[in-house]
Amino acid sequence: MNSQTRLKLTLSAAAFLAIVTLLSIYSKMEGVATASIAGIMTILSAYIWSQTTRPSKDEYAHKNTRKQTTSKNSVPAAFNRRSHTVMEK
Repeated sequence: MNSQTRLKLTLSAAAFLAIVTLLSIYSKMEGVATASIAGIMTILSAYIWSQTTRPSKDEYAHKNTRKQTTSKNSVPAAFNRRSHTVMEK
C-alpha cells in the first residue's frame, strides 16, 4: 500500500467515525460517541506509526556493536564496595 492510498483510507475512516460521533452525540448515545472518538485516535496513531521510518536490522545491530568505553569513575571488579578496599585474589 502506498502513502497516497493509506492517507485516503485514513481520512475516509476518520470522516466516517467523526460523522458517527456527531450523530451519536445528537442522539444522546455517549457510549457510541466515546467509542467513535477512541476509533479516530486509534486510526490517527496507526497512520502516524505507519509513516514513521524505523531502522533496519542491520542499522540497529551496527549501533549496538560499538566499543564500550570505560569511564573515569568505573569501579574495578575486585573492589569491595562496603569496605572501599581492593580485595585480595
